[in-house]
Amino acid sequence: MTGKEQRLQAAFIECIVKNKIAMYRLAYSIVLNREDAEDVVSETILKAYSHLAKLKNIQKMKSWIYQILVNEGRAYLKKKNRVWLVEDPDYFVRQENDRQIPYDLLDFVYQLEDIYRDVTILYYFEEFKVKEIAKILDISNGTVKSRLSRAREKLKKFITAYD
Repeated sequence: MTGKEQRLQAAFIECIVKNKIAMYRLAYSIVLNREDAEDVVSETILKAYSHLAKLKNIQKMKSWIYQILVNEGRAYLKKKNRVWLVEDPDYFVRQENDRQIPYDLLDFVYQLEDIYRDVTILYYFEEFKVKEIAKILDISNGTVKSRLSRAREKLKKFITAYD
């Protein structure tokens, strides 16, 4: 194995380790089921690793992996004929200073339609730039911006109705 291949593999492992929770969160936002999200993340890692030699720019590894993740999640849904399973309500209760918070912003994000959920997760939770999101989702920058705007409006309505 060459030095370049070793560096690429080390960078890949580091990227996966640093982003595993974020990858799971994005996969979950697509398939809305814990076990399916785990499967999607696993398939993504396998596919990305098997195609690692095709990655031209190591600096773009994270967005490249996320692009594979989104595609794998969508393919997984197509295979399953988009069966939606009910979420475990306790899964979203978070602890903060020994008290339970009844909801998390993520609860509301998961209620958004797919097109709004994907861009919201990538922008706010994974901190990708609009340009990167456009590439990952294979849509225009303007579409990303309009979906983010609509997602914010919908989230505001969800939160206002909840309170």
